[in-house]
Amino acid sequence: MPSIDLRPRKRNPRDKRPATPMPFDIGLRKFKKACEKAGIVQEVREREYYEKPAQKKQRKKAEAIARARRAQRLEQQSLFPRRRKV
Repeated sequence: MPSIDLRPRKRNPRDKRPATPMPFDIGLRKFKKACEKAGIVQEVREREYYEKPAQKKQRKKAEAIARARRAQRLEQQSLFPRRRKV
């Protein structure tokens, strides 16, 4: 679980105003972003239902094929850049 620092940021020592706590909506947004970055939401969705080993193998193979096709397509585009219409 990612940890989020919700304390007020360090301010200039000459600033005499008291530090205000972080608003709840900003803290929630930071927490959601950290969870997304850590991949927690994706892992929970994957574990939501049991996937048979054969289905998992089929899915992984399909994902690998899609990645290879995407890489090939990007490589082809870089070899033959499109001309812009002027």
